[in-house]
Amino acid sequence: MTDRLTIAIVGGGPAGLTAAVILQRNGFNVTLFDEESGDSERNQGGSLDLHADSGQEALRRAGLLQQFIKIARHEDQESRMLNYRTGEIEGDIPTPEGEMDKPEIDRGELKSLLLGALSPETIQWGHKLHYVDYGLEKNHGLMFRNGRRYEADIVIGADGARSRVRSYLTPERPRYTGITFFEGWINQPSEAIDGIAGKGTAFSFGGREALVTQRNGGGRICVYAAMKRDADLIDEIVLRQDITAYVRNSYNGWDASLQSVINATGDYVRRPIYSLPVDFGWAPRPGITLIGDAAHLMPPVGVGVNLAMLDASDMALALCEASQPLNGLRNAETIIMERARDIMPGAISGFQDWFSEKE
Repeated sequence: MTDRLTIAIVGGGPAGLTAAVILQRNGFNVTLFDEESGDSERNQGGSLDLHADSGQEALRRAGLLQQFIKIARHEDQESRMLNYRTGEIEGDIPTPEGEMDKPEIDRGELKSLLLGALSPETIQWGHKLHYVDYGLEKNHGLMFRNGRRYEADIVIGADGARSRVRSYLTPERPRYTGITFFEGWINQPSEAIDGIAGKGTAFSFGGREALVTQRNGGGRICVYAAMKRDADLIDEIVLRQDITAYVRNSYNGWDASLQSVINATGDYVRRPIYSLPVDFGWAPRPGITLIGDAAHLMPPVGVGVNLAMLDASDMALALCEASQPLNGLRNAETIIMERARDIMPGAISGFQDWFSEKE
């Protein structure tokens, strides 16, 4: 079956790459399509913490766990809360040195680890999906914006929040949560800002605004200025090209040390946060499925990449182990949807609690 079955994965993030590695190592004919021109086209985003029972488990299934352990940052697992009025630490829960719990890795490093496990020809860069010709009895045809057509028995949508593959399974679209993150970077932080960030992630909540600093490789700090704002207001600010000034002014009532973090960060990039409904699911269609954010987009509360990679490994192993791959795909879909429905209500409500009014 592995010689005859052709699998197309749309999306080259951690989920798509994890599925591709497992499938290829088990002899499947798999091709991954990504719209970017290469693996270093854009900033890959902030640091990721991989959990033992999900992200790390997926890497174990892919045969990459030991390589991950060697390159992960075990020292950057602290999580602390800072009072937005005083800048003082309200809670600090460090991870014991050397304990392998939720070690950090830069997203680009994780992507490189997964890419290195694939044959170079597996990845087809510069392929933005245009549409899918759904075959009732034969292969599905994928048409890309560059004019290429590719036929596959199975299409796995790992194409993220704005998944094109999702649209062939459900008309449901992600909804704006009312929260927008503005992402910025401090490449050479001062000693004072270093102390605020600590060895890991620091959170501060002030009602309609929040601040998150995250330690990344090379000492860099990723800063997220998060705000509860209407989408129209954010659009107006972007059109005025006034993002940096707006972000800085929004934190005027905060402690001076936390304002210094905001002011040391320039070139903020808007990241509006979207989510699918808590009970999201889709009607099965033979040979087309979803994993990761395409299957259960939710706010960034620390489970996203772990859940996505676990989805990918569940889906890939189901295809490898089932005597009838389409039945295996369906069983994995059920697991993925039910697991997400257990997690999403808490993730969505907890995220909104970050922005509740403070006394």
